[in-house]
Formats: sequence, C-alpha cells, structure tokens
Amino acid sequence: MKQETLKLLFFYNKGKLYWKPRPLEAFKKYSAYVMWNRRYALKPAGSPNKRGYIRIGIAKKYYMAHRLIWLYHRGWLPEALDHKNGNPGDNRMSNLRPATQMENRWNSRRKLPTTTNTKGVYKRPSGHYEAHICANFKRVHLGTFERKKDAIAAVSKARKQLHREFARHR
Repeated sequence: MKQETLKLLFFYNKGKLYWKPRPLEAFKKYSAYVMWNRRYALKPAGSPNKRGYIRIGIAKKYYMAHRLIWLYHRGWLPEALDHKNGNPGDNRMSNLRPATQMENRWNSRRKLPTTTNTKGVYKRPSGHYEAHICANFKRVHLGTFERKKDAIAAVSKARKQLHREFARHR
C-alpha cells in the first residue's frame, strides 16, 4: 500500500480514516456506484477485531487502521507501531509511536490475571512474592520479597530503567 493510494481512498479526522466518495469511473455499473457511495462514502472505515484493533478491507486484503494512519501521515512504516496509552482503538497520531517488536511487548498489558495485578510479581506458595522482568528476550529474576509492595517497587524500578518510555506496570 502506498501513501498516494491511501490519500485517494480516505481522509483522516481525529484518529479515524473515512472513506472518500468514489467517482463513477471506478464502477462498471451506475447502480454499484450509487450503492457504494450511499453505504460507505464519508463514513468511518473498518471495524474492530476481537482484540480491539480496527481492521480495514481494501481490495480483498485487510490492514490494521493504525498502520494505515501512520503511512497516510508519514509515508513510511516502522517495524511495529505502539499505542502509547495501550488502547488499540485509539489511533490518533499523538497516540502512535514507532517501536521495535520488543518495545511494543514492553508496553503490552498482562495477558492473564495474576494474584498481584502487577506484571512480573507473583505470589509463591510460601507466601513470599517473586519479582522478575523480561530483558533482551531473557527472564531476569529480581528477587524474592516478604512484602508485595517491595516486589512491585523492584519491578517498577527495573522496568523504568530497562523499558524507558515503553514501561507499563499493569
């Protein structure tokens, strides 16, 4: 997909792409032209998938809206795009930033609920709390703590140091 193609098909407003009206020349039949423009023109493009990301179908292929929006504005695509606030439906340019796959994972939410509601802190059968963090594809043990808040503090400190602006604590 090219930036020029996107600018022909869509216009952008407040984090959403909207279909532009299509000219009669784009259709074989007049009735198809009328039907398409009544149904889609000037309406938001795409629909959310199970995870909340907006998917847009173009020429029998699906694209993620946040990637199309970035391409629409910048003209290039990074390895990955990160939603700063963690909301996959919030595709405002101010909420998108280029990232590596690893940085994108750092800013992800917990996949499963935990007893502590904090990424990287787990309660052991002994009643102590274990803290760990992932860095460079390796799990780093930060220690075992008697108090939950000490384990959370250790993980938060390590996450801020290693993950910088991509740190997410819950």
